[in-house]
Amino acid sequence: MKIPMPDQRLRGAVGRASVFEDVALVGMGRMNVAGLRPDHDVLDIGCGVGRTARYLSDYLNRDARYEGFDVVEETVRWCETEITPRFPNFHFTYTPLFNLHYSSDPMLPSAAEFEFPYPDESFDFAFAHSVFTHLMPDVAERYLREIERVLRPGGISYTTWFLFNEDPSAYSHSQAAQMVHDPSTVFAVRDPEVPEAGIGYRERFVREAHSSSGLSIIEPIHPGFKRMQDLVVAVR
Repeated sequence: MKIPMPDQRLRGAVGRASVFEDVALVGMGRMNVAGLRPDHDVLDIGCGVGRTARYLSDYLNRDARYEGFDVVEETVRWCETEITPRFPNFHFTYTPLFNLHYSSDPMLPSAAEFEFPYPDESFDFAFAHSVFTHLMPDVAERYLREIERVLRPGGISYTTWFLFNEDPSAYSHSQAAQMVHDPSTVFAVRDPEVPEAGIGYRERFVREAHSSSGLSIIEPIHPGFKRMQDLVVAVR
């Protein structure tokens, strides 16, 4: 059963509408290389308007479980309406959380205290495309701990970042190189007024945050260069 394409406005809510399908297909290839299998139970952190879910629906077995959540209600409702009736093993959850870029209502719950709405050891593969590039450090650390909690032993974590290094001669993502560095030196932002609009991280911080969360990075970290984000694959 074919899933309809979201309109241009909804596609633009998760990135440039013109590359909506290209980004999803490249992401599918990267996830496959990272160890994704058709029989995996999968968690999509920041599922948006189902950019990746539409392709996973053809890839995952019908008895495999897909769960996705997002802070933008409209995109989640679209997925519930257009994907779940066609693929009942795909479920979507709206999770209202404070984020200056996506949901700036100060009355919303803090993402730094958010617990993913799933039991321990529920998934074989958890991925976050272009999510940690919009999370402040305390939230990023929280999300990594939650990924570790919901993964089964041996489960795979797949997350994308804008990374930079202390050594100017070492690889740094081109977008991170253009950001304003925070005095902590841990992260850099595209817009100091709305930091969650785009965040880059020092590679050392990302490595330490994975380690302290109980996730072991599978080397190497994969550079995204100019078109993609840097990819960190880890195992619980």
